[in-house]
Amino acid sequence: MRLQIRSLLVATAAGAFLVGGLAPLASATVARSGAGSAAAAPCLHTSSSAARSTGAKTDEPTQDPNSPANGRIKTQPLMKPGSVTVPVAFHMLQPTVKPAGFRSNAAWTRMVNDQIKVLNDSYGGRTGGAKSPFKFTLASLEFVQNDAWYNVGPGKTERDMKHALNVGDSETLNVYAGNIGDGLLGWAYFPQSYNDGHGYLDGVVMLDESMPGGNTTNYSEGDTLTHEVGHWFALQHTFNGGCSASNDFVEDTPKEAHPQFGCPVGEDTCPAPGLDPVHNFMDYSVDSCMYQFTQGQVQRMNDAWIDFRQVS
Repeated sequence: MRLQIRSLLVATAAGAFLVGGLAPLASATVARSGAGSAAAAPCLHTSSSAARSTGAKTDEPTQDPNSPANGRIKTQPLMKPGSVTVPVAFHMLQPTVKPAGFRSNAAWTRMVNDQIKVLNDSYGGRTGGAKSPFKFTLASLEFVQNDAWYNVGPGKTERDMKHALNVGDSETLNVYAGNIGDGLLGWAYFPQSYNDGHGYLDGVVMLDESMPGGNTTNYSEGDTLTHEVGHWFALQHTFNGGCSASNDFVEDTPKEAHPQFGCPVGEDTCPAPGLDPVHNFMDYSVDSCMYQFTQGQVQRMNDAWIDFRQVS
């Protein structure tokens, strides 16, 4: 799948003008004023989205109360490893006035390319986990200058931004990278959200400096996006539901009472068999600790793709 070049008509106080955008595999800077509000709406505590954070007290943003999280998903035939190519539309959010020391677009481009490699290694089983059907290709990269969007949080600003920038269909992974706050590394929407009229919300919002080579201590090897894309494929956190029978709806991930931070190998917070899966991409461990998806998680991602995302 190849994304088409698009243009966006932007309204500003000075009138309307046409700007170019999203040239495949290009990195042209695009200045957009947009109508984004700097105030985020209060978080809705539903289960349509999931996040990764650096602290145990951080609330997870959820904006779509009409779309429940995916529980059990119909089992589908397992596709071959690497047989599905996911196009990635990368939206790099920037301030209108860049401070001293702000990375150049060339530097950000190198980090984005390194991030795509991390995705392919992680989902391809090259880091030590199970091989999935998915591989990723950078279909487009744009640099968007907008102060409200650069500091985007859950709520109206996010919705305005995604209305303006979202491209592709349910098979396209839209990634929005900026200086998000509130202790969040990123958040994503489960695939069922795409099919209830809220498709523009689909995708991942992430902290830009969590990409490989970033400056976020313990979280700058690129695994934030690996984690959030797991949610995009319908994976729950390994600690979802705690020690309950359903837990994360995956049979081969040991049950876990709460998220684990750092890399506490040997922790065992549930009476069910198995130690806490601190090496799993869907826990909250530091990047250097994460390296695997299980075969059961691969099956769930496979099923969710066919049931919710596959176009044809």
